[in-house]
Parts: sequence; C-alpha cells; structure tokens
Amino acid sequence: MNIILIGNYKPDNQFSMRIFAELIEEGYKKSGQNVFVMRPNIFFSKINYTKLNTNKWLGYLDKFVLFPMKLLVVRGKNFLLRHPVHYHICDHSNAFYLHFLPKDKTIISCHDVLAIQSGLGFTDTYCSTTKSGVVLQKIILNALSGAKKLAAVSDFTLNQLIAIDVKPNIIKNWKVIHNTFSKKFSPSNEDNIHKLTTKFGQLKGKKIILHVGSSLERKNRKLLVKTLYELQNDWDGVVVFAGDSLSEEVLELIEKLKVTDKIIQIYRPDNEDIVALYSICQAMIFPSYSEGFGWPIIEAQACGAPVITSNKAPMMTEVGGNAALYADPDDPISFANQFRKLNNEVFRADVIRLGFENAKRFNFENTINQYIELIQK
Repeated sequence: MNIILIGNYKPDNQFSMRIFAELIEEGYKKSGQNVFVMRPNIFFSKINYTKLNTNKWLGYLDKFVLFPMKLLVVRGKNFLLRHPVHYHICDHSNAFYLHFLPKDKTIISCHDVLAIQSGLGFTDTYCSTTKSGVVLQKIILNALSGAKKLAAVSDFTLNQLIAIDVKPNIIKNWKVIHNTFSKKFSPSNEDNIHKLTTKFGQLKGKKIILHVGSSLERKNRKLLVKTLYELQNDWDGVVVFAGDSLSEEVLELIEKLKVTDKIIQIYRPDNEDIVALYSICQAMIFPSYSEGFGWPIIEAQACGAPVITSNKAPMMTEVGGNAALYADPDDPISFANQFRKLNNEVFRADVIRLGFENAKRFNFENTINQYIELIQK
C-alpha cells in the first residue's frame, strides 16, 4: 500500500508525537508498505513579530490554511494519476485535516481526549485551556467524531471519546490499538551506560529514581520531589527528571524542601540515553494524574526497570498490569513505601521479571499489523 503519514508542525514541539510518527513509519516500512510523511511547512511563523506575540497565530496560518491546501493538491494529484493512497493522521490533535482527506481511506490515532475534555469544561483532566483553545478543541472533537476509522491507544481513551462523541449516528470502525515501543528499548549494555555517565558526570555512582515526561501539571512532578523528601533519611540517591525543563513551581518546591542537591535534570535525552537511564535506575516513578496510555511504563519495563505508577486508569487497569507497583498520586508517603519494598532483592527481581513479561503484550509487529488491518477495512 501507499500510505501518507500526517505528522505534527515542528514548532509545536510535540515530542512524544514525533516519536510515535517515527515508530509507525518504521513499522509500515518494515511490513513492506510505501510510506511518505507530510507535515505543515514553516512559512508564516518565520516572520518574527515577537513584540506583538503573534507567532502562535502565524503558526495557525501554516497549519490551518497552507497545509490543507497542500493536502488537497496532493489528494487531487493522486486521484488524477490513479494512485491509490491511504492516509494516517498520527495525532488526534490534527483531526481537522480529515476534512480535506477521503474519510474511507483515512485513519486517526487518538492518544487521549484530555485537552478536549478540558475545553468542554471537565475539571478532572489537570489540563488548562485558553479561550482560543476551547474553540480549537471543539473543532478537533467535531472532526474526530466524523472519523470512520480510528484507533485509540487504550480502552480508557476510547470510552472517554465515545462519551463525548458529537456524531454518534455515523457508522464507525473505532477500535483500541495499544501503543508499542521500539525494539531499542531493552537492557542497556555497559558501553552505553558508561557513555551516559560520562556525558552526565553527576550520575556517576548515584542511586537513581527516574521520571520521564513533560512539565505538564498532570505529570505530577511535584510528587517526585515530595517522595524524595520522605525518603531522604533512609535513601541516599537522586531523582532524575528526563524530559522537559522543570517548571518554576517545581523549582520553588525543590528549594523549599531543601533537596536541590538531589535533583538532576536531563533535557530530552536521546533514545540511547533514555534506555541507559531506564537500565540503571532503581525505579521509574510515573505518578501522573491523567494519561491516555502511559508510554514510559512499558518502555521502562522492557529495559528492566521496576515501575511505580498511579493507581488510576489506564496506567493501573491496562498498561502496568500485575507488573507495576501502584500508589495514590496525591500521597508521596504511599509512593515512598512502595519504593522501599524494592529493597527486598527477591521482591525486586520478581517485579522486574513480571515487567519483562508485561512489555511483551505491546509487541511492535502486532501493533503495526493491527493498523494495517484497520487501513484495509
């Protein structure tokens, strides 16, 4: 098949969505499909009117005016040349582009509906939405609701989407296709670990609790700082935040609790570094309030890291399975107590073993095959 992947606008810095698109592209190619990636070009946003704070709006012109025109041109060209083409919108936040594509030959990956729910007034998403964001999220929901073919990354996300679907009478093929991870995620060898500790010298000889994720409120980074504070009398280690820079609010908490010397930030590590971090940490703690899936959980387990995560769906019900430890995301003491259980080497080894088994459920080839089946239906 010929498949065009619709990717994200680079200035939006949707890091996890870039990784997802690259992963799907790799999978399609390995399965023998012809793949081409399209994303909005940076044109209007090159004009720098920082004093007027118009960059966001100039970006909207790139995304919502120029790119749809490009899609129509490509679609028309393929029609005239009689080239059969399927389309995969890799990020549900780009569902608007469905209006310019053939619905029966286009699939959308829906990673969560948290921002949409926030735009609709839901208060339990831990997402904030501006006035323009409310309008945008309603546009996204309207487009998603018109999708004939859609893959949600979890049952939890699919059920949330169905609950807010504004076009329930349309015949749809919506299903769950769980996220997968690259085969690069496996226990790191000594050479790569040495490269990591050489590159980040502050890691040498340190016991590590790892957090992987963004600085969004729902990622609950404050919990890690509070957990470290609870552990400081009986654990001599550091918390490593891998991902976006820490927010001012988190930095203030770190200063208040006087744990500055036990915090290490690594800004958006590459795959090799993140695999090494997963491989050497004593635990990967993922205390999110809300997720569509919870990618770092299975990545960490595939690398042999014990995982402690929130006792909420879908982390607890679908992703971590019986292989993770769970705690209340509002209770740092409960996370600290779960971490202390890992001091028992027999218990720790069993958690790691179960983690390897759990990660196998999210098989790379199986996920790609499910997407291909959805495209062909």
